[in-house]
Amino acid sequence: MKEYKVWAFARSAASNLPALEEQLADVMREADRRGYIIVNSCMEQKYGTEFWRPDLFAMLTAVQQGRVNAVMVQSLDRLSHDITTLYRILRFLQNYGAALITTETNLRYELYLTGLDARLLRRHNRKPIYYVECEER
Repeated sequence: MKEYKVWAFARSAASNLPALEEQLADVMREADRRGYIIVNSCMEQKYGTEFWRPDLFAMLTAVQQGRVNAVMVQSLDRLSHDITTLYRILRFLQNYGAALITTETNLRYELYLTGLDARLLRRHNRKPIYYVECEER
């Protein structure tokens, strides 16, 4: 089994801080349950359509520097609601060989629904997008 060094990530535009904290706690509990190494975590109270988000860029920098090899979120929309922004984030993870792990959704199906699966697979000379299936609890 691959050793995942995970950055746990939570995002919500809602002003409900306890719900955002619970979202992050759920992701971290699941990472711990699966035996992943939690390197860092963050939560953002930002809209999913925004691209310039400090915590998102801190996470992407950690991926780029090789400090983490996986990003863990509840679902794909926690990264972004904007399809172009989401594609840029996924392409970045793909370029650095980082896994994307969702805890509450089937990532393969989410990628299919957004049409991003085909866009990521069409990229020539690129690593495939790595993802870890949501496990039954």
